[in-house]
Amino acid sequence: MISKPSKINTLFILMVCVFIATAAFGLIIPILPAFMDKFNTNGQMMGLLVATYGIIQLFLSPVAGRFADRYGRKRIIVMGLICLTLSQLFFAFSVHFWVLFLGRFLTGIAVSLLIPGAMACIIDITTEEERTKGLSFLNASISFGFVIGPGIGGFLTEYGLSVPFYFAAVLSFVAFLLSFFLLPESLEKKTQMAKAETVSTKSMIQQLLRSVQVPYVVPLLLVFLYSVSLYIFEAIFGLFVDKQFGYTAKDIAMVITISALVSVIVQLTLTNKFVSLFGESKVMNGTMIAGGISFLFLLFTTRFWSILLLTCLLYTATSILRPVINTVLSKLAVNEQGFIAGMNNAYVSLGSVVGPILGGILFDINTYFPYIVGVLAFLSGTVLLTWKHRSLVSTRSKS
Repeated sequence: MISKPSKINTLFILMVCVFIATAAFGLIIPILPAFMDKFNTNGQMMGLLVATYGIIQLFLSPVAGRFADRYGRKRIIVMGLICLTLSQLFFAFSVHFWVLFLGRFLTGIAVSLLIPGAMACIIDITTEEERTKGLSFLNASISFGFVIGPGIGGFLTEYGLSVPFYFAAVLSFVAFLLSFFLLPESLEKKTQMAKAETVSTKSMIQQLLRSVQVPYVVPLLLVFLYSVSLYIFEAIFGLFVDKQFGYTAKDIAMVITISALVSVIVQLTLTNKFVSLFGESKVMNGTMIAGGISFLFLLFTTRFWSILLLTCLLYTATSILRPVINTVLSKLAVNEQGFIAGMNNAYVSLGSVVGPILGGILFDINTYFPYIVGVLAFLSGTVLLTWKHRSLVSTRSKS
C-alpha cells in the first residue's frame, strides 16, 4: 500500500492530470453531429478529426517515453498540460473547421506527454509491491477520463456548444498550476544522467519493430486489441443507439457516466484482490472474455437497462485489464521503463486510430459490424494470451 504522504500527494496530482487529459479526449464525441452541422462537413471528415488524436499519439508516444528518461518526468507533464489548455481554447473559439484539427492535434500531444510521464513517475516512487496499487489508481483516472469525457460533453452541450471546452480549459489550467508548483521530480539526477546516455535515437517505426521482438510483445498486443475494441465502442456507441433506439444525448451521457463510475469503483477496490487470487495471466484472460461477451450481447439487446449493464461490464473489464497489463510490462521492462511506457501509449494510440476509422467504415455498411469486430478483437486476445501463457510466465520468472 502506498502510505508515505509525499507519495500520496504525488499520486493525487498525477491522477488529476491524467483524468483531465483523457476526459478532454472524449468531450468532442457527442458534439460531432453539432460540429458537422456548424461547419457543413461530412462524416468522413469527422472521422478523420477523431483519428487525428491517435495519429499524433502514435508518432509522439515513443519520443515522450525517451524524453521522460532524458529530461525527467515533471517537465513533460507540465508541457502536456500547457498543450491541453491551449487545445481546449482552440475548440471553444473555433470559427473555421481547420481550427478543430489544430485543437485535436494539441490534445494528442498533451496526452502523449502526460501518460508516459505519469506512469514513469509512479514507477519511480513505488516499490514493486506497491506498483500494482499505484498503477491501478493512475489507470483508474485514465479509464474514468476516457469513458466519462463524452458524458460530460453530452451534458454541458445543452448550455452551449463551447461550454464543455471552456470547462476543460479551466480544469487543465488548474492542473498545470498544481503540477508546476507542487509536483516533485521523481527521477533522481544521477539516474537521469545515466538514462540520458542510453536513450535510444531510433525512429518510432524502428521502436515499434523492436517492440515486437522483445519479451513484452504479448501484453503490448493485448493493449492494442482491447484499445481497438474500446475505441470502436467510444466512436460508434452514440451513433448505434441513436439510429437503433432513438437515444438522446442525455441518454448516452447517462449510460457512459454510470458505467464509468462502476468501472472505476471496481478497479480501485478489486483489481489487487483479483491478481492476488488468480494471478495476472488469468485476470487478463478473464477480462478479455468479459469484454467479448459484452460486445456480443450488445448485438441482441434492446432494453435500456440491459444496454447499461453490458456497457458497465465492458468498461469494468477494460478498467481492470489495463493496470494488470501495465504491471506485467513494468516487470518485464526492468531498466527501460520510459521506453515501455511510451510504447504502451503507442499501442493504445494505434488502437485509437484503427478503432474509430474501422468502426466508422463498418457502421456505414452495417450498424452491427463494428460490434462484431469488437467480439473478434477480444477473442483474439484470449487466444493469444492462452497460446503464449507459458512463455510469458517463463520470461517473467527469468527477469
